[in-house]
Amino acid sequence: MKTDDALGYTDLFRRNYGILSTAQQERIRKARILIVGDSGVGETLAVLLSRSGCEHFVLIGRDAYEPADMNRQPCCGADTIGRSKVPVIAEVLKSINSEITVDVFRTLPPPEALDGWMSRADIVIPAVDDLAYSVLLFRAARKNGKTAVLCMSSGAMGWVSVFTPESSTLEDCLGIPDLDYEGLTDVVRTQEFKCAQYHYVTAGGWRVDWYREYFRGERPLAQLCAVAWLAASLAALEILKVVSGKWPFVCAPRCWSIHKAEVSLARFSRLVKYHRKLGWLIFGGRRGRPLHRWTGLFWSRFFRYWQERQRRAD
Repeated sequence: MKTDDALGYTDLFRRNYGILSTAQQERIRKARILIVGDSGVGETLAVLLSRSGCEHFVLIGRDAYEPADMNRQPCCGADTIGRSKVPVIAEVLKSINSEITVDVFRTLPPPEALDGWMSRADIVIPAVDDLAYSVLLFRAARKNGKTAVLCMSSGAMGWVSVFTPESSTLEDCLGIPDLDYEGLTDVVRTQEFKCAQYHYVTAGGWRVDWYREYFRGERPLAQLCAVAWLAASLAALEILKVVSGKWPFVCAPRCWSIHKAEVSLARFSRLVKYHRKLGWLIFGGRRGRPLHRWTGLFWSRFFRYWQERQRRAD
């Protein structure tokens, strides 16, 4: 079947028209989607949006598939292990709709070049496993009048929200310091910043031994496919709301919150925000960091308490 005319497109997405008007679906079709990064978030969103009728994508990523991607990335298979991700994703999108345009780039732009990429997009999706770089993407989108979408999941928890040029900033919602890329990179790698991430255990269901090693920089984020795809589905729905104009979208500081594997409409956690802000204020400077050893008592008791709870649950 050809898809280069109205009839072909309508045939592919006929069921959408039971909900969306022709004008709304056409806005979806014309939306330009910039996905920076090839994490599971970006890949899953690309597939969901292509199946919703989006036809214009710019994909930027530098990684290749490895076995650890199998548990959540829809384009990862035995035949794609070792292949560069973004060309594979482009092939999958084209197999869904041959008229999709996909521009593929295999190198992440340097931080100083991000502003130049914003003109290529209506919606910006940061999908990089680098929080400092993601913050810069949200800043560039805001500066250039673009809408960016946060889709963040880990374990049994996650957040999804839309950030417009007029909304709250990502830094304000997550308690991230207003620093340049080098400064942000230094911050997010410190234990002072990670102190506020104990909700990965309390809300995200992480195993305590995994979290302890993550806290030490020895483990990646723990992920479950069902939760990652749930977060991506919520993010895709919010993007469709934005581009179609069909419904009001969930805008920061409001968010979809996945908490202990349950979904609710909420606001970003003020506890996490102010915990990070206070922690960095006290411990983040050169004079404050030596004080961090005094928090060792808290962490030893924290790990002991949650390990005992998990032992009883197992």
